[in-house]
Amino acid sequence: MWHKNILFWLLKNYTLEDALGVEKSDRQFLAYKKLYKNKNFSDEDYLFLILQNALISYQLSGKGEDYHEEFALEAEKNFSGFEDNTMKFYNFFESFLKNCRNNRRFINIKLKRIKKTLGFYDKFSQNIEFYYKNMSILAEDLSKIMNQSKESKTIVFAVKLFSYWARNVFWYIEKFPENLMIPIDSRLENLFKLSTKKSKYTKQEIKEFYKELSLKLNIPLLHLDALLWVNYENLLGKFQKTN
Repeated sequence: MWHKNILFWLLKNYTLEDALGVEKSDRQFLAYKKLYKNKNFSDEDYLFLILQNALISYQLSGKGEDYHEEFALEAEKNFSGFEDNTMKFYNFFESFLKNCRNNRRFINIKLKRIKKTLGFYDKFSQNIEFYYKNMSILAEDLSKIMNQSKESKTIVFAVKLFSYWARNVFWYIEKFPENLMIPIDSRLENLFKLSTKKSKYTKQEIKEFYKELSLKLNIPLLHLDALLWVNYENLLGKFQKTN
């Protein structure tokens, strides 16, 4: 009979340092590291582009890793940081999404989301290191701008990617705050079902399950996300062998 925290036993030997090592090998991280090295625009523009792109990285038409590699290459080639107004961001995304292979759904809605962020640029660009050291505040500010819960998937994913790429700018790692929620996607929901054997449940139950797991492992939720993502197929195999 599975204990409700069986994932703890499967992951108990992992540490925060292991999670950080996984994050460094993430294809998304490597794509944006290359973009940072080759960019011809400011650090502020770099981080704002990444933040905006994370907010529209849902309902993709391809794999997430493929999409972020495609985006990073396009930004390296075609984003101009020389325009002195925020419409340069909107114009870039409008052109990019029309020809994008891996993010072709709900383009008009996603462009409206990009437009919502433009008024945030000045405050963001003047406080990027503050936001890096206070990522919970960044989540709160984004939730107000986007009119979403600060625990919603796109908000926490945006903070997660911002943190990844802020490491390129500031050359040090700031740990994710423990109160930032993990983005609940189909993989995490499936692991929850396999662990608890529940057929009926709420989103809140899933969140509480991962909060408990995070506390037991002493790994902040957003760092735990990397371990679950990379080990997903391996974890599925262990569940199958046990059943």
